[in-house]
Amino acid sequence: MQRPLILTLLLFTLGASMLMAQEQVPVIRFDSISVDAGKVADGERIQHTFKITNKGTATLELLAVEPSCGCTSTRWSHKISPGQTGTIAAEITTEGLTSWSKTLEETVGINKTITVRSNDPAQPQVVLTIMAVVVPEFVLSEPQIFFGSVPKGQEATKEIRIKLSTEKPIRLLGATSTDGHFAARLEPIPGTDDKEFKIIGMQKPTASEGTHQGTILIRTSSQWKPELKIPVRGTVTKGVR
Repeated sequence: MQRPLILTLLLFTLGASMLMAQEQVPVIRFDSISVDAGKVADGERIQHTFKITNKGTATLELLAVEPSCGCTSTRWSHKISPGQTGTIAAEITTEGLTSWSKTLEETVGINKTITVRSNDPAQPQVVLTIMAVVVPEFVLSEPQIFFGSVPKGQEATKEIRIKLSTEKPIRLLGATSTDGHFAARLEPIPGTDDKEFKIIGMQKPTASEGTHQGTILIRTSSQWKPELKIPVRGTVTKGVR
């Protein structure tokens, strides 16, 4: 009579142990999985920290944190004990997103995702989202200056216009060229309260034969875009004799 009872107790104990072992699992919980950063200036870095809590009874392991594009960088807690919290810190670079905007009102909406993979058996994958609207502080009438082919000894000039945000006290501080064959200067457009400028690029008559390329650098007082870069290119051919 005792052997069946002992066997029953052993089976019950083994089953209870297996059940308890099965219950030792991590449970991932986020304070939020989506955030709207609102309006940000082109060049501003968007930063947000997602908070994670382990609601389970086993250590939570974040196996991978994968941003949807290279403009997003992340730092995260790799292991989180039961009842403890961790974080995923994300940073998005917005520089250049409005470079093709033709007006200051032409904004760019972004929706970046981060895929989080963990050892939570119920939620092995969670997708986080960061949204924002990127607003230009400057708008150029053309993104670059190209002089084409110009005979040696002749000067060539090209003009583009730049508008500054009327909502911010931004100023243009000066213009220089990275290539000595070119020069640039700024001229405010009358009647615009220094919110519109001409950028006059020049290929010098002393430029040597061949193709030249460089960058016109516009210094600004913007916190996010202290320098605007305008590619410039031109070819000098043999002069007419």
